Amino acid sequence: MITFVTVLALAVGVGSALAYKEWGSTHSHSNVLAKTFKSTNDIVKDSKVIIKGKVSDNFRKEVVGEIVFHVYDVQVDKLYSNQTDQEITEGDTIEMYRLIGVDTNKGKDMVNIVAPEFQSLQQGEYLLFLNGKYDDTLNKLILIPNTPNQLFKADASSSFGAKNSDNVEFENITDEESLPSINEAELLDAIDSTK
Repeated sequence: MITFVTVLALAVGVGSALAYKEWGSTHSHSNVLAKTFKSTNDIVKDSKVIIKGKVSDNFRKEVVGEIVFHVYDVQVDKLYSNQTDQEITEGDTIEMYRLIGVDTNKGKDMVNIVAPEFQSLQQGEYLLFLNGKYDDTLNKLILIPNTPNQLFKADASSSFGAKNSDNVEFENITDEESLPSINEAELLDAIDSTK
């Protein structure tokens, strides 16, 4: 699985590097070749694990081959879907490997896959669409967001007083506009339609 993730990340990274060279140094093209979902149904279909969880703003940087990740601890508040072999239960803490870039010069240069202003996450509640599987070599589940273009954080105004409600609105925190937000009720409908 690590080989698959590495090859996928390298393909995205090389494409991003070419786009970077082609269009100059503007960050808006750094994730031009990454997946972008236009509907809640599409992003649900492409996810092996879907959770609502609390993400700390603390992370550790981890480089696997040439791929640069920010690794966050995520407390699982609600598990919507788990199609992996790893048992995940509400209340668990999992690691989320967020793809950031490709190291092109032994730590001196990095091609950004995620624009610099979106690389570090703010602490909060997120709706996470993840892919990955248990890696026997590392002896742990490696979970990676299924796209760097879309990451959904609970809107503070809609989640105030709605802790147990399915009306929480999660807004995309990146500059991708094709799926600006996901309502928790829409998510549940999309999950039901894929069964």
